[in-house]
Order: sequence, then structure tokens, then C-alpha cells
Amino acid sequence: MDELEFLKKDWKRQEADLPKVNIESIYKMIHKRSSSIMKWILYISIIEFLFWTVINAFTINTKSLNSLKELHLYEFEIIATLIHYCILIYFIYIFYKNYKEVQTTENTSKLMKRILKVRKTVNYYVIYNLVMAFIIGVIVFIASAIYSPKIQEIYVVGEDGSQSLPLSFIVTFIGMFLLIIGLFWLFYKLLYGILLRKLHRNYKELNKLELRN
Repeated sequence: MDELEFLKKDWKRQEADLPKVNIESIYKMIHKRSSSIMKWILYISIIEFLFWTVINAFTINTKSLNSLKELHLYEFEIIATLIHYCILIYFIYIFYKNYKEVQTTENTSKLMKRILKVRKTVNYYVIYNLVMAFIIGVIVFIASAIYSPKIQEIYVVGEDGSQSLPLSFIVTFIGMFLLIIGLFWLFYKLLYGILLRKLHRNYKELNKLELRN
């Protein structure tokens, strides 16, 4: 049986005799679990940061740099990458700060506020990454449509002499793009969703303790 569930059931059985001791025991268990979850959020964000850094390092070569220059995205890539890494490092720092602060939290209401703050920060982190991926994808598509020789080869000429991309190409791109964004969303949902649900359960347990006091 789960240790926290055992304490809760034991607390209910002995509530008339030792309510204070059991409340403190349950709080300590929830506090320990919450601290462990926040530690894992920190570790996962660091691992994710290192993973994408290694991927980028291995994919950067003369061919990819020439492709960026061909699309007039070389300077944009450098600036966007620097900004992106600065924001990621900031999020990692916030995760670290939350983890360290929760370790010294000895008050139920403060721990509840800390849990809510962590949940918000993780949600902002996920939203930022999805929005960033969306913006980058749109910019790359527009640059490719304007400057890529391969894309320009598939342009169709209208009766008035205007050129445009085939509708089938646009629909295929949008479908693939939304699929990639969806996969990113599922990735973050699986990666952080489980931890956030556990934090939410801890929050509800702490709320019950607060109502009993």
C-alpha cells in the first residue's frame, strides 16, 4: 500500500486520539513528495536542454549553414538561438529556485502556493516551447517560399501571370506542421503532465489538511 495512503487511513482511525501527530506525518510525506517532484522537473528540463543542444551541435555543418544563408535566415538563426537558450536557462533557474525554496517550506499554505507557482511555471514553459516552434516553422516556410529554388520550381502561373504555390502543397505543409506541433505537445504532456498531476494531488491533500485545522 502507498505510504501516504496508509498514513491517511491510520489518521482517520486514530483521529480522536492523535490528530496532530498524524497531520504532521501526512504533511511531511506530502512535502517530501512535492520536493521530489520539483527535483525531477528540474532534472528533466536540464536533460531536455542538453539533448537539444547535442542535436543542434551534430546537425550544424557547412551544408546546413549554406541552406540558412540561401534562405536569408543565417542571422535570424543566430539571434533566435541565443534568445531561445537564454529563456531556457532562465526557466531552468526558476525550476531550481522553486526546488530549493520548497525544501525549506514548513508551512502548509506556503507549500500550497509554491505548488501552484511550480505548476504555472511548467505550463508557461510548455506554452513557450510550442509557440516558439510554431513561430520558427512559419518563418522558415515563408523564407522557403520566397527564396528556396526547389520551392520556386513548383510554383504555378495563373492566367493573369501571377505565381502561387499549389494548394495541395500548402495543405500538405500545414498538415505536416500541425502534426509536428501536436507531437511536441504530446511529448511535453507525457514528460511533465504526469508530474503536474501528482503535484495537483498533493495540493488537494494539503487543502484537506488546511480545512481540518
